[in-house]
Amino acid sequence: MNLLTDDAPNTDKQAEHVSSAEGAVCANFLDNARHSVDEIERRFISKMEINRDLNRTLVSFQANKSEPYYRWFKYREGFSKPLIEYFLDHSEIQHTGHVLDPFAGTGATCFVANERGISATAIELLPVGSHFIRLRQALWGVAPSEISGWLNEVISERPWTRMSGEIAFSHLRITQDAFSPETEAALARYRFWVQQQPQPKQQFCDFLSYSILEEISFTRKDGQYLRWDHRSPRSKVRGKFDKGRIFSFEEAITAKAQSILADLRAETPDLLAAIASARPISNISLHEGSNFASLERIDAASVDLVVTSPPYCNRYDYTRTYALELAYLGCSEEGIRALRQALLSCTVENKPKSLGGIVCHKALDAGMATFSKNKAVQAIITFLEAEDAAGKLNNSGIVKMVRGYFSEMAIHIAQLSKVVRSGGRVYMVNDNVRYNGLDVPVDCILSAFAEDLGFRCVKIWVLPMGKGNSSQQMKLHGRSELRKCVYIWERLDH
Repeated sequence: MNLLTDDAPNTDKQAEHVSSAEGAVCANFLDNARHSVDEIERRFISKMEINRDLNRTLVSFQANKSEPYYRWFKYREGFSKPLIEYFLDHSEIQHTGHVLDPFAGTGATCFVANERGISATAIELLPVGSHFIRLRQALWGVAPSEISGWLNEVISERPWTRMSGEIAFSHLRITQDAFSPETEAALARYRFWVQQQPQPKQQFCDFLSYSILEEISFTRKDGQYLRWDHRSPRSKVRGKFDKGRIFSFEEAITAKAQSILADLRAETPDLLAAIASARPISNISLHEGSNFASLERIDAASVDLVVTSPPYCNRYDYTRTYALELAYLGCSEEGIRALRQALLSCTVENKPKSLGGIVCHKALDAGMATFSKNKAVQAIITFLEAEDAAGKLNNSGIVKMVRGYFSEMAIHIAQLSKVVRSGGRVYMVNDNVRYNGLDVPVDCILSAFAEDLGFRCVKIWVLPMGKGNSSQQMKLHGRSELRKCVYIWERLDH
């Protein structure tokens, strides 16, 4: 008898058996998840309507490239002005109403409402967005001719070139070597000159350099991270990415100043008069910090319209993509980590949040109960847990991210239910996502949450052309076009 072949365990066959068993388990969980997804989609299919007025350019920052003021800072995740106008027209909100954007970005929703004389509240956690909001607020009451004078000084005189002092760029680890030595020196001299200027000129001129950081750097924003040009002095640049022309500081600051100057010259007399007045057309209230904490400070039933787009469940880490801007604003490594954790869970690095003592018990309990009883989201999480146990997820953090995203969104919607008046509406833009071959209908799940928490789903507007899944997902599971939608919810009687 050959002990090695007859008595010893056949490890290869055992591995095949285990692998086959794990595959069967994963397939079963996938079938269950797809069944639950089909079920919740059938629930909302009658609400879905392809809206041919909408496209991906409109439902993004792209349409702002021709909009004065709104194009001053390139915030890729921001709304376009025409889209907000479309929502305001559709909602028929009155001048006496109040608009809220709990994920305000650079405040486009609130500024469009402001131009119509409608008061608004912006909530924004990232200093990247709130910095621009505060700048625009600071410019109310400043005559456009005065701003034009500042711009002409930058364009024609370049006074920082005669400065010997410098304010060095305080780099984070992720931004080290983002600029050439010449660019970094010019930026440092410019910032020193800015510090010698009176307010609000100082704030405005500081914004000019803040707004061109990507153009003068070796980096480009790319969803989950910064892409590094092959010309960067960093020692570990991946691949041969070439971002194209990298502008010198003088070229970029001059072009930015000329662009803003053109906007000021093109404005209508009425708006110029409003800008030069002592106060804005209507009130804009800015809450800087967590949307969970800020919503607790808003009066119940005081909001007529919510227009917003929360972070998507797509692993995008805004603390990385906007690392240059955060470093410019003085964020430390610890500050970056704190911001990342405070964001709505949308990255694999987010840890479970403890919202007790921040969110009122009623909203917290209602949100968690809604999340826990939703069959679709629980089946999706169970499938992802099985995929992770089988080593099939490319990052184990996806499970906790998806769980955190939907539990936190349920709590957020419970908070919105408290602050939106009866008959008030929510317009929310979001994308569906796909993980390991499973389409996740974010639109239907969040609308189900909303209906459990005091809203009626009026419509789910679907963009005519969806979004393809990631190249990695397409390679493994084939192409699947994902819906990009706008959800319209109406608050029932309190």
